[in-house]
Amino acid sequence: MARSKLNKKIKELTPSQSFAKVKELLKEKRKMSKKDLVPGNLIFTFYNAKDKTQTYDRTPLVLVLRRNSTHTLGLNFHWIPLSMRINLIKQIIRMNEKRIKRNQPLEFSYKQLRPMLKSLGYAPCIRLYINSRISKTGVIIPPDRLMEVARLKTETFTNGRYSATQLYAMARKAGRKRK
Repeated sequence: MARSKLNKKIKELTPSQSFAKVKELLKEKRKMSKKDLVPGNLIFTFYNAKDKTQTYDRTPLVLVLRRNSTHTLGLNFHWIPLSMRINLIKQIIRMNEKRIKRNQPLEFSYKQLRPMLKSLGYAPCIRLYINSRISKTGVIIPPDRLMEVARLKTETFTNGRYSATQLYAMARKAGRKRK
């Protein structure tokens, strides 16, 4: 991806533009296997949280960070304000430019990315998902479409009163209180 494309002002898609893109993405929906839920893959799926009293995203757009037999740790893009989402995607693209051009999976290490995520304020957007509650079907986003899907407005928070930006601010505030 050319540097000039990475440096231009990128805007979030409107709900109607996002709806059209989601319809297009869902044509690629398929049964996911364990090999799809590997660190570095971005997935768009459905999630049925165990604790319904908490606000959660029913259709997370998740960058898989780590996975074990019972849980998946992921960075849910829907909890990240657009400008931060775009900056993160730009960083991932820079780190994987050659692999993306060759249509190869992202080279990804949560251990290496973790300090950056924490220092830049992404920690509140990291979510722990129970594997058995993640839908068996979803869309695996190809690396060359990262910027496109980062612009989508597709979140479906169970508490519809708040935007992603508001939920991010609330999660940051709650995180500071726990320290």
